[in-house]
Amino acid sequence: MNARTVGHEEATRNLMAERYLLGELTEDERSSYEEHLFSCEACFEQIKVGTELVSQIRQLGPEAVNPVPGFMSRFIRNVSQPVTAAAFALLICVSALSLYQHRTISRLKQPQVTPSFFLSDGAKTGGIKKLSLAPNARFDLSIQLLRSGDFNSYEGRILTGSGQLKSAFPVSAEQTKDTIHLSLDSGTFGPGTYALVINGLASDGQKTEIDRYEFQVQPKE
Repeated sequence: MNARTVGHEEATRNLMAERYLLGELTEDERSSYEEHLFSCEACFEQIKVGTELVSQIRQLGPEAVNPVPGFMSRFIRNVSQPVTAAAFALLICVSALSLYQHRTISRLKQPQVTPSFFLSDGAKTGGIKKLSLAPNARFDLSIQLLRSGDFNSYEGRILTGSGQLKSAFPVSAEQTKDTIHLSLDSGTFGPGTYALVINGLASDGQKTEIDRYEFQVQPKE
């Protein structure tokens, strides 16, 4: 039986990294989360750093506790206690996330060649643009509004095939006059169909759908 797919938002919301380190996941949750780790660099980095840190502390052994004075001695002695262990796992995950963010920022500062997809052509013919994406890689989506209407501001939304909101972003009236470029991370998209919707925002807060661009994500072989 295949493990249920876990998304990054669900994993974060349910503290699955912390619970994984503490051994508190059920067998099904553990299988699903380990499947998720293959495609999520953020969670993988959290678990990797957390596991390495726990391993280093365990290697100290009980004989290394007494020579360590003050706080560290009490911390290592109490790390097996439930409350301390939970706080320790949370600290590990926060540290791992900070390390991942630092690495990500450093990588983004380097010049990159990213795949770019123009969605407007598909929208004109009513087709669905197919995107073949490598895991955990940056890619660009570009659109030109087929019609803009007379609005002071606009809003972009990316929806899943079932209509659930995945992300939203503001678009200025000036930006609608030219090609709109979005830089995205393939790690946040699972295989499936999505829609990029542009709404015009009226002064009274009402939204009017201006354009809709559908695209299909599939793993790059």
